[in-house]
Amino acid sequence: MNELPNGWATVVLKELGSWGSGGTPKRTDSRFYSNGTIPWLVIGDLNDGVVTHAQTYITEEGLLNSSAKLLPPNTLLVAMYGSISKLSITGIECATNQAIAFCTPDQEIIELRYLFYALKHSKNELIAQGQGVAQKNISQTILKAHQIPVAPRREQNRIADKLDSLLARVNACSDRLDRVRLILKHLRQAALNLAISGHLTEDGWFSDKFYADRDTPKLPLSRLLSEPLQNGRSVRDGDGAWVLRLTSIRGGKIDIQEKKQGLWSRDEAARFFVQEGDFLVARGNGSLHLVGRGGLVDNVTEEVAYPDTMIRIRPNTALITLEFLELVWNSDSIRGQIEQRAKTTSGLWKISQSDLEEIIVDVPTIEEQSEVILRVRALLTYVDNIEVHYQNACARIEELTPVLLTKAFHGDLVPQDLNDEPASVLLERIRVAKAAHETKKVATVRKSTMAKLSQESVKEVIRQLPRDKFWFEDLREKLPSDYDLLKEILFTLLDESEPSITQIFDQEAQTMCFIREQK
Repeated sequence: MNELPNGWATVVLKELGSWGSGGTPKRTDSRFYSNGTIPWLVIGDLNDGVVTHAQTYITEEGLLNSSAKLLPPNTLLVAMYGSISKLSITGIECATNQAIAFCTPDQEIIELRYLFYALKHSKNELIAQGQGVAQKNISQTILKAHQIPVAPRREQNRIADKLDSLLARVNACSDRLDRVRLILKHLRQAALNLAISGHLTEDGWFSDKFYADRDTPKLPLSRLLSEPLQNGRSVRDGDGAWVLRLTSIRGGKIDIQEKKQGLWSRDEAARFFVQEGDFLVARGNGSLHLVGRGGLVDNVTEEVAYPDTMIRIRPNTALITLEFLELVWNSDSIRGQIEQRAKTTSGLWKISQSDLEEIIVDVPTIEEQSEVILRVRALLTYVDNIEVHYQNACARIEELTPVLLTKAFHGDLVPQDLNDEPASVLLERIRVAKAAHETKKVATVRKSTMAKLSQESVKEVIRQLPRDKFWFEDLREKLPSDYDLLKEILFTLLDESEPSITQIFDQEAQTMCFIREQK
């Protein structure tokens, strides 16, 4: 850890509050969750902020069958499994599962928000300590031994307040950029829709010119083909000819490198080899939004086939150019027709050859198609330039939070006050106070026990012993009190005129023992 600012101290998490972990209901029983009213937090609910709702609610009966406890608001939560060190502060009363550690900070030592930000700052250090292969995890032992820099108590408040203010502005900027992303997406789609309808001028503005003021042929896809549509072939993984993956359809293009080897020969695959100018369409997908999405094949440098999850379109380029088909296929008009015709079984959406053949396409002349392509490319280039600036802004926003946290925990975010009590002095004062409290507590217990210890109470314990012969340690187990006082009482009992016990040397044990006298 870097050199600390004046008045700061390095402290393990164990010293900063009371730690625990959640639990799990003892039985998997739907009634524990049905109509539950208690928020039951899982790691997916943690949001690196204040968590105010849960995905699941548990019943009071379920909570009673769990080792979990109800946590009050303003409890710190730390994920210990999978998403290690993912954080939240509870904004509601809730319970949580055993994969989440929780901490109630000692407010005299540490401010809750300061502790939250300190752990957020050291998240990578915690992740690096993760154990396991499939899913990384950290134990409470590791977590509580983790060290953080602790500023003077009043400075903690100033740091937390400043981070609250600055990070709120960072989040606001991020939210605005998210809206820009959606605007860019809608702008791209609008450019395609307007161009295809003939309402886009050379300058990229709306117009009633071009071919929008007259009827254009509306033809089914079946009339625009040079060859019939064809499904690919299903092939298992193997070491034979190459076949595309469904994920090769990207952004209106086919990524030839997104492929695998199949269990078939070159001769078997040959009829499904793709050619430049082929247009491949996703025949099925778990998402309706993705079924029927297509991509243009270009720059084929090796033999690769297409699978049965795709349908091949080979357009008649005398009627429709490849570039125009690519534009048309991404328009709302085509998407609407595809999604209307798609069918689902078992959660999988599919589109058939016969469905695609019925898709209606606006087909202007070849010359007009070329003009549309030029106009759309010009506008999309403009949108691409905006997106470059957007991505740069996103990258800079992404860097702001770690930079601010680094400044905060290097002591550079807020001014220091020499009148603040140093963290080391505060910690030592609290340690001394706690030690004194524990000593007083032990003394009180001892005094209470001693007050109860008398000749009669010792005699009663001796009468209750299971055997006549006994040792001093047997009484110590029954009477965990002052050693010297107990010994003194025993000697008093031995000196009575009619003693209730006698002391002898046990030859077998080679030690002194006592014999209870029978009355």
